[in-house]
Amino acid sequence: MQLQENSLGQPLAFISDLQGLQVSPLPGPSPWGVQAWFPDPHKKDQYSHQWNVEIQRQMTDNLMLSVAYVGSASRNLEMAQLSNNAPTPGPGTPDQVNARRPYPYQGTLFFDTSQGKSSFNSLQLRAERRFSQGFQFLIGYTFSKSLDNGTSGWFGAENGLGANSASLQDPSHPEASRSVSSFDVTHYLTASGIYELPFGKGKRWLQSGPAAWVFGGWQTNTILTARSGQPYNVAVIGDVGNIGNTIGWWNYARPNLVGNPRVANPTVQQAFNPDAFSVPSFSFGNFGRNVLRTNHVPNVDFSLFKGFRLWNETSKLEIRAEAFNLFNFMNYGAPTGLIGSPAAARISSVVTLPRQLQLAGKIVF
Repeated sequence: MQLQENSLGQPLAFISDLQGLQVSPLPGPSPWGVQAWFPDPHKKDQYSHQWNVEIQRQMTDNLMLSVAYVGSASRNLEMAQLSNNAPTPGPGTPDQVNARRPYPYQGTLFFDTSQGKSSFNSLQLRAERRFSQGFQFLIGYTFSKSLDNGTSGWFGAENGLGANSASLQDPSHPEASRSVSSFDVTHYLTASGIYELPFGKGKRWLQSGPAAWVFGGWQTNTILTARSGQPYNVAVIGDVGNIGNTIGWWNYARPNLVGNPRVANPTVQQAFNPDAFSVPSFSFGNFGRNVLRTNHVPNVDFSLFKGFRLWNETSKLEIRAEAFNLFNFMNYGAPTGLIGSPAAARISSVVTLPRQLQLAGKIVF
């Protein structure tokens, strides 16, 4: 049997053949039933004002001291959150919750706004000794405070300590979450130094002979850092406010405080007291943002170098012995902050590695 063709030479199709074809269904009657990320169409440009004043004093030919005040104020910062379409917490069926939304035709979604605000103030001290007679050092200390209304917890990226997004509990009232920033460190001390031992050619003692070869050319280096702990959040699992949050992993709510959250002797198994909290019912929690902190973090790195002259005055072999975290401080991270979880208050991470030793050689020519 030969198929008939139209005037363009294309084969004709019978109606019975067309009736058996499968077609794609039409979209649903409502185009709003999506879970997505939306930017505020009225987002503003971010800006930051920064200022500082410093006084320096030269104490000797090689020693300088300074004291400085450094501050900043930033506005229109990016803030990622559940949208302000979330209703007021309270009881009700899903339909009743949806009816309380400002825009009932839209469900839970992420909303990217420019509501973020932050401020920073610090006192900074510095002592610097220039390299002289085989010795130099640099010591710096910062006493500071950084505040914001939840913008430092952008989608959990900078608020990695603690639980997801409890940094911003009520998306309609971000100022209620104003507290220290997630990266706030109150005290920060750093000190570094280099010291060449006074032995060997050109030095004060043992300038020649076998003793100069054995004891000469040694250099010690050290870096010390010590800082305060970092803030972290505590959150509760689920949609305890009944605001229609269908994003299961986004734990927006903080718990209610019913006791003392701090323990006398924190351990890896119990960094805080989880029994000091209760789970809210149809409401946001009353516990503040970034109230708890991790332990302070000390660290000391040390190295010992020795140089051996090779075929001319400008070439040498340098042997290095280096120790990172010399005293093997165990600096633990933040605990699990989800109240109701079996792992609540337990620590399972470190912020610095255990002691590491390494040997290396380098030829300079």
